[in-house]
Amino acid sequence: MITYRLEKGAPLSILEIDNNFRELEQRLKKLEDRGFDEYLSVEQKEDVLIFKCNNQEISNVVLPKFQPIFKGAWAANCNYRIGMWVYWQKKLYGCITPHTSVSEFENAFWQLIFDGSKHDE
Repeated sequence: MITYRLEKGAPLSILEIDNNFRELEQRLKKLEDRGFDEYLSVEQKEDVLIFKCNNQEISNVVLPKFQPIFKGAWAANCNYRIGMWVYWQKKLYGCITPHTSVSEFENAFWQLIFDGSKHDE
């Protein structure tokens, strides 16, 4: 049994604090030994996560859809955040690291999405 200071109406003794930690440790051990995998599960159907307990559905979460923000041509001295797309030198890039651009395009902040230069005739 856990001893609460407010219920006792006085500060807890060292022994009571130790007993509280011992009780919590025993409770955690029981939970770990039970094997939550048998009781809790998560399934995904398209864009929905389905949470179940003992095979009974307890909650659904609709996953967010990625919607890129197209910023046009890359430019120096601009603030870019994750999810923004730009084109530069016939290539389309997605920002993977928030940053303020400098005078030169920095590949480390971008992921190549489409290389239009490979389709030149």
